[in-house]
Amino acid sequence: MHRIRSYTFVLASVLLLTPCFPVHSADMYKWTDESGGIHFTDSLAKVPEKYREQLERKGYEEAPPPQLEPNDSIPRPRSSAVDTKRDVKHPTKYEVPYTPYEGSAKRVIVTAVFNGSVSAPLAIDTGAPGTVISYGLAKRIGLLDEDQGRLQVAIGGIGGTAPAIRSIIDTVQVGGAKSEFVPTTISAPISNAFDGLLGLDFVANYSMTIDTKRKVVVFEELPNDPELPGGHDRDWWSSLFREFAESRARWKSYSEDLDKRIGASMRSIGNKDIDTKAFAEQQYREADKLFDKLNRYAREHSVPMHWKQY
Repeated sequence: MHRIRSYTFVLASVLLLTPCFPVHSADMYKWTDESGGIHFTDSLAKVPEKYREQLERKGYEEAPPPQLEPNDSIPRPRSSAVDTKRDVKHPTKYEVPYTPYEGSAKRVIVTAVFNGSVSAPLAIDTGAPGTVISYGLAKRIGLLDEDQGRLQVAIGGIGGTAPAIRSIIDTVQVGGAKSEFVPTTISAPISNAFDGLLGLDFVANYSMTIDTKRKVVVFEELPNDPELPGGHDRDWWSSLFREFAESRARWKSYSEDLDKRIGASMRSIGNKDIDTKAFAEQQYREADKLFDKLNRYAREHSVPMHWKQY
């Protein structure tokens, strides 16, 4: 954390050169079942056929996801008949109690466990495609350690832009529901009642129902879909590869540009020049760490090569 603070004034000076990174966005689908349960998912393929006519769809401002070409193929892992039968006929459900209020505001606040050891309250936000946590929680998890990817970015909101950090959490678990490899935005605290927002990326492998009468959230496991490696679609994978690759290239270009300007000025290098150059080089390394983590995770899940194009 000390290292990050030493670059605060440098970040302010280059913030305007850095595009704003919204939390990863996608379409969200909402439907209500026969018993009145409300469901949310980020993939149309996960919506039961009989409920698709009543779907409510919310879109976010982003480029439309790339479409699979006719000849595109996706590896289809083998699964036993026993596993398939279990997934379809007996899906596992996890019921998690939630706190319904933040002061006078209605919220769905649950206890999440990060990397198997750190617990903290998070508010489930069905309008937030990505997960957001506070700096304090990130420090407790260890995301601000030297060996982690800590890419400093500018995030946009109603009040303008603000500095934040992009990183990756190994695991996030709520009750029995668990998600691996969760890209995360670290920002200033949102509320004193919780330490961040749990977005739709967490529920990628579940159908989520909020039971307001019993004050529980129900996560129901979905059958493994070979067309969603790691539980994510092509747009999710491509967007992350593009984000980390473009950040890496941008900071490398900025560092090289600084070298040219310093060399052309024919003057001695001041402390500000040294700090700015060091900051740019550090951010290139942080972006490279995140890209490398993503690439390793993609290989583990046999993600098609054309989904990694950037």
